[in-house]
Amino acid sequence: MNQGDFKHQDFTAHRHPKWMAIFPRFLAAGGVATLLHWGVMAVLVTCGVQAWCATALGMAVGATANYFLQRRYVFLQAQGFSVGIYVLSVAMAWSVNLAAFQVLHASGAEVASAQLVSTGLVGVLNFLFLHRFVDRRSAWLRASS
Repeated sequence: MNQGDFKHQDFTAHRHPKWMAIFPRFLAAGGVATLLHWGVMAVLVTCGVQAWCATALGMAVGATANYFLQRRYVFLQAQGFSVGIYVLSVAMAWSVNLAAFQVLHASGAEVASAQLVSTGLVGVLNFLFLHRFVDRRSAWLRASS
């Protein structure tokens, strides 16, 4: 094989940013964590726990599972992915989730609808935060070494 056979692959690799390669894995990991979150939330709401408390506890369970999925499946090559960075992203996500859920639920949205919208918002924000922060962190580590 000669070098000309690989030109198309080189061109394609440069046209697709790194985020496009990890986004499907991020969605899969987030999907599993979200199902855990919603499952715990549904059980707790069914048992009579207030909706805001049920979503907070459900998110704690989902976030714990999501850490391991993000670390081992999504951001495999990222040197900057750590518990500290993940806890920061979870704090942001938990705050946005609770605020959005409470506003939507207090405005008359059903529990499931409010949580669906909150989850979508949190998913987008979490991906943007983790993807950018993990990449910057690894650049900082290289610069300081």
